[in-house]
Amino acid sequence: MPFVSDSYHSPKLELRRVNHREVGVFATRAIRKGEVLTISGGVVVPRRKVWTLPRGFRRFCFYIEHGYYLAPSSRRRIGLGFYMNHSCAPNAGDQRGELALTAVALRAIRKGEEITCDYRPALDGDDTQYRPLLRFRCRCGSRRCAGLIRA
Repeated sequence: MPFVSDSYHSPKLELRRVNHREVGVFATRAIRKGEVLTISGGVVVPRRKVWTLPRGFRRFCFYIEHGYYLAPSSRRRIGLGFYMNHSCAPNAGDQRGELALTAVALRAIRKGEEITCDYRPALDGDDTQYRPLLRFRCRCGSRRCAGLIRA
């Protein structure tokens, strides 16, 4: 699977099947806390444009702020950072544990462990432009699990 030049991912990561329907990002070697895992590049689009994209591609768009989302540059070349799955107790993200353009290891990660981030956006103030693209039941198993995720 090709990855785009406008995104970066650590050579310690790879895409693998999680089950028969899903893929995820996994560590191929041990990763230290604070290591940069991915830097997601793409195009910034307003919410109204995101809703015109094919449904399967919309799931790769994530909220930035003020009604804007980051989308991969191409449906055929999606950066590895866009494939990270959700967890309410993530091991990757920005320093607050949230989905970010630059994802770092929030703690030490073992070889073979899935890399996860928190899809729930941190909305600063009243961001009336925000509208979730995904709604799903979380099954992360964390004691802090939010249950229903609107991402």
